[in-house]
Amino acid sequence: MLPLLVVLSSAHALSLEEAWAAAAAHGTHGQLARESFRAQATDRGAAWSLLSPKLVLRGNYTLNDQELVFDTSAMIPENLAPLLGETEPMVVQQKDYFDANFSVVQPLFSGKALPLLLAAHRGVDAARETLRGDEARIKKGVAEAYWGVLLAREGVAIAEAALESAKKHRELAEKSAEVGIAAPTVRLQAQIAESRAGRDLARAVEGRVTAETALANLTGLDGAVAVEAPGRRELPWADVDGVLDAALDARPGLRAARERVKAASLAATARTMDWLPDVNGRFTYVWTENTSVFNDRPEFWMVVVEGEWVLWDGGYRLSQQARSAAERRMAVLAAELEEDTTDAEVRVRWEAWTRAGRALQTVEHELELAKENLRLAEVAWESGAITFLELEDARLGEAASRLGVVEERMRLDLAALGLLESAGRL
Repeated sequence: MLPLLVVLSSAHALSLEEAWAAAAAHGTHGQLARESFRAQATDRGAAWSLLSPKLVLRGNYTLNDQELVFDTSAMIPENLAPLLGETEPMVVQQKDYFDANFSVVQPLFSGKALPLLLAAHRGVDAARETLRGDEARIKKGVAEAYWGVLLAREGVAIAEAALESAKKHRELAEKSAEVGIAAPTVRLQAQIAESRAGRDLARAVEGRVTAETALANLTGLDGAVAVEAPGRRELPWADVDGVLDAALDARPGLRAARERVKAASLAATARTMDWLPDVNGRFTYVWTENTSVFNDRPEFWMVVVEGEWVLWDGGYRLSQQARSAAERRMAVLAAELEEDTTDAEVRVRWEAWTRAGRALQTVEHELELAKENLRLAEVAWESGAITFLELEDARLGEAASRLGVVEERMRLDLAALGLLESAGRL
């Protein structure tokens, strides 16, 4: 594939495949679709947190109102004090101190964790299929813009030739009217035809600018870049049933809908399993400056197994179960609707493709007739049998037939791309 710098050069005609590559690399629509997928893919990491260990580090600085001491000298009778000697007060709680602890918490049992993890994976798979569908739609949109540029430029060329021919008709009509050969109405009709040709040219130029702008927005390239017509696109299916089989197996929208059904079913299972207790294991290491007579060790550790079973939460889990069941039914209905849509879409696009193929054959035959007509007109002009204006009309007819061929080639190619999109092959 040629570098984009080469694509941008005026000497190189941009191919449709290069336009697709440019849209994928620089198009805003493609970047938005990929970022949307990345955002949804984070659900998988969030679900893993339900099963993964958690590391917690805490630190505290405490400032008490006063230091707490235990003075044993106040308990000793005065007659025994000289025998026991002077005793130091024992600190029970320091006035200020710092302590820290580090814990590792590992879930040992959670009924909802595994179903939610599996549901998250299914959701990410659905998002990936949605991304595939978005990318296929973007490619088809780029193809429509690409062909639109080709067709619009052909239209401008023909409109320019038509305006030039109308000017010549008008000049001839004016001369004929001046010498009395033609009626004044002929001159007026020629002027009207020239004005109409000018409007047609302005409309064709507007269409070209619109098409080039659309292509530039989708690809990030200069819309004025040269383009070339793609070759005839062959399909790998002999009939509509082959396309349907492929679509039911690989169509991104349908595959995404099926993954959402699985995700919704797993989410409903998780809501049911949420009635079971949660059990966690915890290891905690503690360090403190608040040593005392009762505990002179600045550090210690503990291992704890703790369980929690919420027997009744005010009806929250019941409401979530009902919601999950409804979401699962919605996902099933959406998948069924997607299957129906796929069937209808494939049949309509197959008919469009077959019609475009027949129409292209017809218009190619018309082009051959127009070329022959132009050849005969040129021979007749050389022999003086027809006027130059009649020769120009033959040339315009041949140009219009060429435009018809480009238009039908566009319809055929876009219809083929539509079938590939429906079948998940684009």
